[in-house]
Amino acid sequence: MPANFTSGWLGNGERAWHGQGVVTEGTLPAREAFETADALFTVEKRELEFPLVNENGPSPVRFTQPAGVYGVVRTDTQALLGVVSKQYEIVQNDSLLRMAEFIREEVDMDCVIVLSDGAKVCFTATLRGASADIVPGDTVKRRIVGYLGHDGKTGCGAKFTNIRVVCQNTLTAALSESGARSSITHKNGANNNFDQLISSIDVARQDFVTECDLMREFSRRSMGLDSFRSFCDEVYSIDEDQTFRKRSALNQAFHYGFGSEFAPMSIWAGVNAITQVETSTRGTTAAKGRAQFARGTFGAGAQISKRAFAVAGAML
Repeated sequence: MPANFTSGWLGNGERAWHGQGVVTEGTLPAREAFETADALFTVEKRELEFPLVNENGPSPVRFTQPAGVYGVVRTDTQALLGVVSKQYEIVQNDSLLRMAEFIREEVDMDCVIVLSDGAKVCFTATLRGASADIVPGDTVKRRIVGYLGHDGKTGCGAKFTNIRVVCQNTLTAALSESGARSSITHKNGANNNFDQLISSIDVARQDFVTECDLMREFSRRSMGLDSFRSFCDEVYSIDEDQTFRKRSALNQAFHYGFGSEFAPMSIWAGVNAITQVETSTRGTTAAKGRAQFARGTFGAGAQISKRAFAVAGAML
C-alpha cells in the first residue's frame, strides 16, 4: 500500500493523493469514523522467544528460551507491530478515540488513518472557529492530529498543524513542524495522561490567528514582477549571473497559478507561486506526482515553501 497506508476513512468528499480508503461526504462522529477506518482493533504484549539447539547428545535437541523482550501484536490479524521492553505500557486505540470524543465540541472529524498494518493510528480534525479567509475565497484551516503508536518507537500525542494526515509521509511532515503539541510515552501511567494531550488547544488557536493576520498582510502588499524576481532570488539564494531554470514556471504561477485571482500581484501571490511550483502534484503523471508529493511534503520542496513564508514576513 502507498506510504504505509493500511485502512482509513476520509471525510468531506476529499480523497487522499493515494486514492485509498473509504471516502464519504461531510464529516462523521468520532466513533463512526474510527469504525469505518477499521481503527478500533486491540493489541496485546506477548513475550518473545528465540530458538536454541543442544548438541551435547546423540541428536540435537531444539528448544526455545524467553528473549526478555515483548512483541506488540494486533489481536485480530496476529500481526507483529513492534518489539518493546517489559516496562512498555499498552495504550489501546479506544484511548485515541476517547481523545477525539473529548474534543468533539471543538472540532469536526476529517479523517482516521491506520498505517503499517496497525503500527500507527491517527486522526485529523479541523478546529471549529480556526479557519479563515486570507482573502475572500482563499481559506486556510487549523487542524489537530491525534496519533498513537504500537511500533515501540512512536508515543501518543496531539499536534496542531495545517496538514491533513492521510499517510505516513504526511504524518511525518505534521509531526516535524514546530508549534503547539503535547505527547506522552508508553510508560508511567500513559493511560492516565490523555487529558494533557488537549491542553494546548487555546495556544494553537492563538498561533493560528497570528499566522492568518500575517497572511492577510501579505495579500494587501503589492509585488510587481521585478520585486517577485528579487523575492525568488532570495528564497532560492540565486546569484546575479546564475542560470535559474525554474524562473519561467515561477513567473507563470505568479501571474496565472492556483488562486492567483484572489490577491493578484501581491506578496501572498508570490508565496503561493513558490508553494505551487515546489509542492503541487496537479497536472503531472502519476510517477512524477508521487515524487513531487514526497519532495513537497517532507523534502526540499517543503523547506523552500517554508523559507518563502519567512522571507515574505521579513519583507513586511
